[in-house]
Amino acid sequence: MLLMMNDLFDIIKAFIKDIEDASPNLKNNLNEIYPIKFKLDLDGHKDIYLILEENKKNITFNEITDVDFEIRTSVKEALDFLISKKINRGMLYGDSEKAILTINAFLKAEVDIVFLIDKYFGNTPAALAYFTKEKLFNRKQYNKENALQSKLRGLSIRLDRLEAISNL
Repeated sequence: MLLMMNDLFDIIKAFIKDIEDASPNLKNNLNEIYPIKFKLDLDGHKDIYLILEENKKNITFNEITDVDFEIRTSVKEALDFLISKKINRGMLYGDSEKAILTINAFLKAEVDIVFLIDKYFGNTPAALAYFTKEKLFNRKQYNKENALQSKLRGLSIRLDRLEAISNL
């Protein structure tokens, strides 16, 4: 069991480093905050301690006494936070300013997904992801603002037609 936990922690450490490498602004923002030591206290789960430094990432269940801040939450609240991306200050204890800076750095990270796909799955899937991304986000018909505008215009035309029919 201990060997499996060490492997899991190694994977998480590598993933955090990969996210930093795939997002230059995240790396720069975290470099301004380092070192970061915090405790993640999820209801019903063992406490997780994270130490993030420029060249070292460490995740452990062993207690660290000099943490900068603590995040006390439930799994449901954590999922709500990840979906809404709104920080509930009631779950932060200790240096809340450092906690907010750290959380915002991760939330506002512009991670290069193509880089991560290339690293984990190879060149071909990365190229497909790149071309798909370019095709989707550079065409006007997939632009969310234009799509909304188009739908509103369509509704307006339908209302005009209904008014014209009802006035006959």
